[in-house]
Amino acid sequence: MERMSPEQLATLRTSLRQAEDSTPRFVRIPPNLSGRDFVIGDVHGAFDLVWQAMRAAGFNRAVDRLFGVGDLVDRGAGSGRAGAFLAQPYVYSAMGNHEADLCELYRDQDEPEEILELLALRNFNGMGWLAQTAPAERMALIQNLATLPLALEVPTRRGTVGLVHGEVPIGMDWATFVARLQDGDEKTIDSCLRGRKRINGDHQGGVAGIGRIFAGHTPMFGGAARYGNVYAMDTGAVFAELSGREGAAITIADMTFSTGSLVRPGQQGYAQTFTEAVDEPYGNYAPGA
Repeated sequence: MERMSPEQLATLRTSLRQAEDSTPRFVRIPPNLSGRDFVIGDVHGAFDLVWQAMRAAGFNRAVDRLFGVGDLVDRGAGSGRAGAFLAQPYVYSAMGNHEADLCELYRDQDEPEEILELLALRNFNGMGWLAQTAPAERMALIQNLATLPLALEVPTRRGTVGLVHGEVPIGMDWATFVARLQDGDEKTIDSCLRGRKRINGDHQGGVAGIGRIFAGHTPMFGGAARYGNVYAMDTGAVFAELSGREGAAITIADMTFSTGSLVRPGQQGYAQTFTEAVDEPYGNYAPGA
């Protein structure tokens, strides 16, 4: 792996620390008044499947928007394309734990390139692709990933949608979650990036104070799944590319899709989980709703 120069490392570390101080942890996106808003599960470099899913959805780049739930990189050889993907004017994404770990490595460790070289050699956590990136390319991509917020909120014609990578802590409402993210609460941030208690425990209580939430992080090889008003969207896209694992797919959904329209992945490597919006608003979720 070709390493960055000391000057490049110093510049990158400075920019990452500035990004940590200046990048909002939570972002509210204006409503889309002209088109549709779609969300995809974890990509992990499988961008060819993303383009397939967009075509299947009839995505209109002039008016539609595409939102990711994080983990755009690692595992897949196409991870280096994440920067070009994020540069598209219709693309938004939350930060995943893989992006956060990479930024933290270069921001906080004394010898990040030496550590990364060892991690890439072992393909630890799917980081082997980084050994094939040029220093300037690696630097630009990490700077780009550092600007991703931890959580997003999107108003739709059916209600407000939240996007996180991991989860909102069980029992915490959306407003409290947002406030704690903005305050830099470490436990809440860790849950946002890495939490999977809701899925692992099959907790159906949902999150109060928001219409629905889309999350990733935990592969669901049986298809996207619902937990109250939380939708688990990571259906293992990259494993469809790496090994052809049964059930692995990219999942794309219109944010306003009908609750009953979730389907299992198809043979084409993506799952169509979107339908026309129904007329009734879903408003804000309350426990038991």
